[in-house]
Amino acid sequence: MTALRWAEPEHHESIGSTNTEALGHPRPGRVVVADHQSAGRGRLGRAWHSPPGSGMAISAVVPTVPTAVLGWLPLAAGLALAEALVGSRWPVTAALKWPNDVLVPVRDGTGEAVVEQDGRRWGKVAGVLCQVAASGAVVVGTGLNVDHTPGQLPVPTATSWRLARAPGLPAPLPEQARTELLAAYLDHLATWHEHLARGDAGAVRAAYRERCLTIGRPVRLHLPDGTTVTGVATDVDAQGALLVDGPRGRAAYPAGDVEHVRPQ
Repeated sequence: MTALRWAEPEHHESIGSTNTEALGHPRPGRVVVADHQSAGRGRLGRAWHSPPGSGMAISAVVPTVPTAVLGWLPLAAGLALAEALVGSRWPVTAALKWPNDVLVPVRDGTGEAVVEQDGRRWGKVAGVLCQVAASGAVVVGTGLNVDHTPGQLPVPTATSWRLARAPGLPAPLPEQARTELLAAYLDHLATWHEHLARGDAGAVRAAYRERCLTIGRPVRLHLPDGTTVTGVATDVDAQGALLVDGPRGRAAYPAGDVEHVRPQ
């Protein structure tokens, strides 16, 4: 199996959608990056808004992986970005909310928490949207809040890499921070993709479980059909689905929007 090699990233100051651009010519290894999207989308069709210059959208094209582990690809992308943030020269602590929301600590006065756990408040800094091209290649889209100030955040429970760095309002991150983070993210993504391409989700699952705050917590899961399930998220199964112990027993959910709830 040939290791995934990335082409030189195609940088745009502004674009409609990096995923749409990448889907137009979905060559494996292609990377489209933009500082601003005018028509960005996240999971479940949600619009992804970011003031010009404050965010970073990344769409990386990868070869498909076996169907049995395909559900792990977006989770692996969230994991890769969390690892890149932690290992950066401008590091922040990072965690995950199932399936692929990347969380960082919320500093006092900079926003509300999407998750409060173990005495720490967490806000969403990034999300992932994967789309399959007609060729079978997969476009892995990631949107990261980089330099947002509190007044620029799209929702109260969002935060940014900049805001998570220090109390108050730290200085904007240098351009080099974006460049280095992109390279680190692509390295981590290629590593996890290599595991999945072999049909092996074991290593990805183990690393993901260590960072996922959803496992072991009471949740309210909003399903794509509009229904909700309440219970305790006990684990993530071999396909990346969330296992929830609910009123009717344990069930696996491959898709949904998780809300962490306080224990009764």
